[in-house]
Amino acid sequence: MAGASAVRTAGNDGAKPLPTTARGRRSRQALLDAAREVFARDGFADARITDIADTAKAAHGSFYTYFSSKEEIFVALLKELEEDLRHPAEQPADNDEGPREPYDSILRANLAYLTAYREHAEIMIVWEQVATLNAGVEELRREASDRFAGRIESVIRHWQETGVADPALEPGYAALALTGMVSNFVYRWSARGSDYTVEKAAEQLSLLWANALGVRVPANRT
Repeated sequence: MAGASAVRTAGNDGAKPLPTTARGRRSRQALLDAAREVFARDGFADARITDIADTAKAAHGSFYTYFSSKEEIFVALLKELEEDLRHPAEQPADNDEGPREPYDSILRANLAYLTAYREHAEIMIVWEQVATLNAGVEELRREASDRFAGRIESVIRHWQETGVADPALEPGYAALALTGMVSNFVYRWSARGSDYTVEKAAEQLSLLWANALGVRVPANRT
């Protein structure tokens, strides 16, 4: 991962504005999709702007219409991936058919998160590796983790208020520990190429969550 420290910032400072036309948005998205492929294949240090443009079937010079550097498109890609990862866990308590069992909500959210992570495993591994060497990318990763934990903290508080979860738990600590367990598990799994299945992993992690929170596990789930 030599060269990863060249990523300067995870913020929006100096980033080019979003295109105002539909054609421009399509061209920018094509470059992001190509960057996802190139970074996953080559890592950050060895990825080249020319390779991204070629993969997107775009003129090399057109890259700079939408991004000023390899660093900028990398950060934009990470923000797009974070959107994909965080949506499944936003509403773990209910669905359109009405309230679901708390354990089933946990299982559904964990399964969706693991599925999304595994779908983008190669680029997620690059994100983790670059974050160890660059403070800006680490800040982006930490902010994503904090948002995830914050949503789970709110759910735990709600479950405590309604008698579902153990009232002795401190929701902030519990949320940080449980979300950290899931994200660390799936990173290690992906980086090592371990022979697990998404369904079994989600089931086991969800049982750990339920036991830690004092949430009832339906009989057909044990």
